[in-house]
Amino acid sequence: MAQVKLQTSWLRGDLMSSTKLLSNDEGSVERAMQILIANRKLRFRFMKHDSWENALFVHWPVDPAVMKANLPKGLEPDLYNGLAWVGLVLLTERGVSAHQQIGRALIRPIDHFGANVRTYVTRHDVPGIYFWSLECTSILASFGARLAGIPYFPANMSRTVDIEHPLTDPATSSDSDFVFTFESRRSGFGQQPTVSARWRLGEAATEGVEDAKWTEKARFFVERYSVYCSWPLGKGPVLLRGDVEHPSWPLQHAIVDALDAEPLLAAAGLPHLTQGSSNEARHVCFSRGVGPVEFWMLEPV
Repeated sequence: MAQVKLQTSWLRGDLMSSTKLLSNDEGSVERAMQILIANRKLRFRFMKHDSWENALFVHWPVDPAVMKANLPKGLEPDLYNGLAWVGLVLLTERGVSAHQQIGRALIRPIDHFGANVRTYVTRHDVPGIYFWSLECTSILASFGARLAGIPYFPANMSRTVDIEHPLTDPATSSDSDFVFTFESRRSGFGQQPTVSARWRLGEAATEGVEDAKWTEKARFFVERYSVYCSWPLGKGPVLLRGDVEHPSWPLQHAIVDALDAEPLLAAAGLPHLTQGSSNEARHVCFSRGVGPVEFWMLEPV
């Protein structure tokens, strides 16, 4: 697998920014996390997901100045090819629970569908994700996340054709037979934001030149191990960062046959960000999933 260059930073005592090559192997991801975690103030994990599965990633380019105006103070857009990006991710989250065994014993792990609207940012040269909204079929998970400042919303969702192969299986040509559908409507009275999509799976990425460019861009989006949010309730003055540990995402192409994300983008205050972006400008990829996923406690930054 060709190595992929990602803009990132490594904290060694004093804050120092540098660039590191990140290949699609578990060793490089593990080393990245070791450096990041070693410089945390709060040194404990508080949540665990058994896996994130069957994830569709769709991204559109956005003018950096427009993106910056939509971010909390203290966050800078993280650019790829001089552009900011807004992303939509549709996935299944399994085994959501507290990290500690006593918590997992008291509250049974939850499986739920999810849809999130996000972008990519830096704070003191540490790259991460900033979420505008996360739809979720679990009221309990939504409530807990909102207490921490992450803007979760309970929603009614349905999806079809979850892949039942083990996550370690390679993509094959037979994957093209799988057709996914995903529908979501935020819970509540009256007109609520929705998102719907229909897509087919493509082939796994190769080491060819065109696929190498596609993979480089995809990994800029998906290989993110920090999350930023504003506290309280996702709109307050306190900026928090939480770190996330999981294996590197396996990636393959996907063909989107239908997508209506405008209502969800409008609810996040972003309807203008993707206007004028053609289907050719957007980037689409799919992953069978990763796991386990472990969350380090949010801390002020």
